[in-house]
Amino acid sequence: MLNHLRNDLKTNSNAPDSRSFLFKDKLYLFLLKSNLYKFSNRNIKNTIIRKLIKLKFIKASKGKLTDYLKLFNELKEDLYIIVYQISHLDLSIQLIISNMKLQILTKGIGLEHPTVKSVIEIAEELLSENKVLNMETLYNAAKKRLKIPRNGLLFIIQFLINKKILIEGSKFSRETVLSNHVRNRIYRYIRMNPGVHFSNIRKKALSEEAGSSGQLVWHLEMLLKFNYVKKIKVGHYSVLLPFELDEDVGRILFILRDRINNKIIHLLIENDTFIKSEIYKKIDEKREDVYYRIKNLLDYGIITLNQDLDREMCINNDLKEDIIKILDAT
Repeated sequence: MLNHLRNDLKTNSNAPDSRSFLFKDKLYLFLLKSNLYKFSNRNIKNTIIRKLIKLKFIKASKGKLTDYLKLFNELKEDLYIIVYQISHLDLSIQLIISNMKLQILTKGIGLEHPTVKSVIEIAEELLSENKVLNMETLYNAAKKRLKIPRNGLLFIIQFLINKKILIEGSKFSRETVLSNHVRNRIYRYIRMNPGVHFSNIRKKALSEEAGSSGQLVWHLEMLLKFNYVKKIKVGHYSVLLPFELDEDVGRILFILRDRINNKIIHLLIENDTFIKSEIYKKIDEKREDVYYRIKNLLDYGIITLNQDLDREMCINNDLKEDIIKILDAT
């Protein structure tokens, strides 16, 4: 249609009224309008959008060739925008539906879920063959045996990875990592003595073993990897805690393990405040040792200076309740 118009325009280009001649012909106007509508109709499937475009043509029932060509270009731009918006709308809807499915799935998911247990069992079977855990191999084995939807299986595997039940490239699962009796002993020692550091574990937990420091590091890394324990920094020390224990509590437990720290804190709990220069006399320790501990306790935020008298020390009010509970429990 448009080629036909171009040819007509070339043929009549010398005629001064060629455009007006064409657009006085109702057939040309009708054909041009129809062709434009068909063009738009092929690209748009949405009924509402078709109606809007049709309305544009009705409003432009009269006009010159330039008006219709301008309308044609506007429609093309509108079409690109509309198609872009529709594709993004479709994507948004898919994401919302996918998220809704995920939320529904997470409500019923947990380590006691039968399908989750089945996936763990399959993983442990693969590990029992002395293989490192490969998630793709696990996915293929579980998909074949369990016959569950792809997205659901992928979600369960990711759930187990996030929970540190399974770890890519490991020869263990969270259930089997404690099967090593040395590692199990280390873990039990940390649970019974939260707030210990490396040298304590080396002396106590491995006292009957010929284990080296390198072996202890390896066992601790496995416990850290599977979220059995966690490590925090207190000053220059790396302190080990059971994973579920609050870090602030663990820090206090570590500080209280020091004999002189313990005596200073007991003194301040019993007396509310105490003059710094008198503390070493009261607890019967060397002054330099006590002053060193006081400096550390101030740095850790366990004790503070009295706001009224700089020479007086007191327990940090924000931690006092926790400290009393810990002292009562030990």
